[in-house]
Amino acid sequence: MPASASPTSTEIQRELKRKSLHLPGLLAPFAFHYYPRISTAVTAAVCALYYIAELRRLSQKPSLPIIGYLSERLTRSSHMDLAPIFLAVGLGIASHFLPLRAAFAGALLACLCDAFAALIGMKFGMRRIFFLKKTYLGTFAFFVSAVAVLIPLLGPQGALITAMVASLIEALSIEGVDNLLLP
Repeated sequence: MPASASPTSTEIQRELKRKSLHLPGLLAPFAFHYYPRISTAVTAAVCALYYIAELRRLSQKPSLPIIGYLSERLTRSSHMDLAPIFLAVGLGIASHFLPLRAAFAGALLACLCDAFAALIGMKFGMRRIFFLKKTYLGTFAFFVSAVAVLIPLLGPQGALITAMVASLIEALSIEGVDNLLLP
């Protein structure tokens, strides 16, 4: 299925800003490892504030400072956008229950490789995967970047296997669910 019209530079810049907000998620595994209770409390508070900001955005009420502003400016949809909450919860669960290296590998996939896939797919992707918003080129970009960032952590074989599974999850997920599953 061909992709829709090429995105404008403004749309790509907005997506770049959205994805740059994922970068602090790379610190989550370390924060949860060294400060688990504080990290859990901060994550819960930020998720609650974001959810309230989204409710206010949808009901067209004045926004909350900072979180509401970001929610209004960077969301991609006119309905409830739970992707940031999924990312925070996914990073929190992985960081809480997995060894530090595994949690960091998941954070790299969700915060770095997903951003790379989105930007490459938006800019250059020509063919969509089935009825999804994802493109074949974006998924390929995810796979290549995943292998590259995972080799130092998992070795070549572990990186290839993990990148293949994560690429399938990223390609076939809808509405930000990959943010919950990738970490």
